[in-house]
Amino acid sequence: MGIRDKEIIEERFGPLWSGRQEVSIGGLIRTISEVKRAFDLVADDVVAIDLVEVPEGKGAFRFYDGEDRRIVVFVFDGEGEIHEEFRAHIGDWLGDLYHDSGALAYDAEAMIHILRKKLASEAT
Repeated sequence: MGIRDKEIIEERFGPLWSGRQEVSIGGLIRTISEVKRAFDLVADDVVAIDLVEVPEGKGAFRFYDGEDRRIVVFVFDGEGEIHEEFRAHIGDWLGDLYHDSGALAYDAEAMIHILRKKLASEAT
């Protein structure tokens, strides 16, 4: 894992937060909250990012795992079975900001806030 995993996540599923809050998978509309609950990811240190429709009737759920400090992607089918999983450390996006964050590295919401702010500044 490493920078290459970050590249795969961005190339295959688009920039973070470029997806949607709901997708149609297997003929059913699934919201990000429903998908998060279905995968039993209701802990405070799990922050949903977005959903992306992928070929073959599958979806991709992107989220931040604060315990592992990684951006995670589950590619799943209409039955909720995970077919692929990708993980990349948030430091791959934040660089020195991650190392300078100190104790904030253990606060999932704070890390997501820092990441969104950094990505927004890069987009302008």
